[in-house]
Amino acid sequence: MLSEHIFYSGAIAILIGMIFFKYTGRDSSWIIVLCAWAPDLDLFLHHGAFHNIACMIIFGVILALILKSFGIKFFDAFFFSVIGFGAHLLEDAMVYDVAYPFLWPFSTNYHGLELFPDVISSRGHYIANFFRIANTEILIVGLLFLVLAIIIRTYFEGPTWIHWYMPEKLYLKISGIFGMDDYRKFQNR
Repeated sequence: MLSEHIFYSGAIAILIGMIFFKYTGRDSSWIIVLCAWAPDLDLFLHHGAFHNIACMIIFGVILALILKSFGIKFFDAFFFSVIGFGAHLLEDAMVYDVAYPFLWPFSTNYHGLELFPDVISSRGHYIANFFRIANTEILIVGLLFLVLAIIIRTYFEGPTWIHWYMPEKLYLKISGIFGMDDYRKFQNR
């Protein structure tokens, strides 16, 4: 389920970023999308080894320390990285009936929700029937979730929220909505 994570984590990032921005005036929710694939780094070891809350917390602290050196507040980086990592765990749990021991070290039991029972073969393998990179059903639901998140955030904040997800120059080129002076006024409010 590697490629589908970008749609689900993107939608979560847009919605969480909207709420976080409302209360803090900051939005580094792009970190959620970046971290949504982190649990699958265990593909190089034993798949599933990183799919638990202990690894989620350790990863969040390490990434927050790294991003702090780039000027991102520790809390923001930790908060968004844990949500991104956790989004991946939730997305995997939605697909598998017995996925991973997500609650380790508190429980070694394997958990899953299996909200999409038709995406797993009789052998227990994920059915990637969309160009062998994704499952069509999971992809469509993720895409709908992403579109809904975009509509909700645009409704509440207008189209300018997208600037949090791209460099300033690129945003200005693509949008054509603001001149440089208007954009800086918007940034400083």
